[in-house]
Amino acid sequence: MRKRKYFSGAGGFLLLFLLLLINFLGGAMKSSFPLERRSAGEVFAQASGQLSSFQRLTLGIPISVNTDTALGLTAIPGIGPKTAAAIVRARERAGGFTQLNELLSIRGISASLYHKISPYLTL
Repeated sequence: MRKRKYFSGAGGFLLLFLLLLINFLGGAMKSSFPLERRSAGEVFAQASGQLSSFQRLTLGIPISVNTDTALGLTAIPGIGPKTAAAIVRARERAGGFTQLNELLSIRGISASLYHKISPYLTL
C-alpha cells in the first residue's frame, strides 16, 4: 500500500504560505484596530435598536409589545397578521400594556398560545 503525501510539492508550499499569510494579517489587524471590550449584553442592547424584529428574534432578543409594529410581531412563532393587528389595536386603545398577561384579553390569544409566545416578548 502506498502512503500519500498531503503536503508535498507546490501544493504544500502554497498551503503553508496561505496559513502564514492569514496568521500575519490576523496579527496586523489586531494591532491596527484595537477593539473595545464589551459584554454581549451591551452589544445586543446597542444593536437592538438597529435590528429588525426578525433579526432580534433570531438573536434571542425579546420583542416589545408596546413599541413594535404589527409586521414585527408576526416574527413571533404563533402570531399571524390578524393576531398582530389585534395586539396593536389593543395597545393603542389601552395606551400601552403594563403587564404581558394583558395579551390574554385579546381575541385569538389563548392561554396555551400566551405561554408559547411570552418568552419572546417584553414590555
